[in-house]
Amino acid sequence: MNSYGEVLEDGSMRFTRILPGPIERVWGWIAEADKRAQWLCGGGDITAAGETIAFAFLHRNLTPHDETLPDQYKEMENGVSFDVIVTACSPPDHATIEWPGARGVPSFVDFKLTAEGDKVKLVVTQRGDINAEEFVGACAGWHAHLGIMADKLAGETPKPFWSTHEALTADYKERFKDHLATLD
Repeated sequence: MNSYGEVLEDGSMRFTRILPGPIERVWGWIAEADKRAQWLCGGGDITAAGETIAFAFLHRNLTPHDETLPDQYKEMENGVSFDVIVTACSPPDHATIEWPGARGVPSFVDFKLTAEGDKVKLVVTQRGDINAEEFVGACAGWHAHLGIMADKLAGETPKPFWSTHEALTADYKERFKDHLATLD
């Protein structure tokens, strides 16, 4: 399976991963703050639609690798947090969150899980009005974050976050150059 994200007809980005199950295990890595903090961000647990929770990102804690942050992300060195709204929650297979967008227009991130034997298909879709730079950063970010989760669920040491993100940024700029030309 290709691990790169794809651009949907409406301009949204979508990522698909096949992960070791069962589905309740993978759901925990999305919904429970302590597990989610190991691959994406901590904060509050995702338990019900309508709740507002904090998402707290601290990238240096995601992998055992010691890396220097790229200059454009220096403001994230000591972490960054913001509130999200859970707009849908149906354990153990679906959650949608709304988080603030750079243009004041929120993005919506949808997590859908499907059991496939002893594996779980995870589909992450992000929708929202974002510019080309944000789109590439989000693609590289989801790709790197989901890679960390997949590695940890498989009992493997994940790749370093920032150097992986930087390489993926270059890949996505080239891969989606036609779509990026339509943004901004």
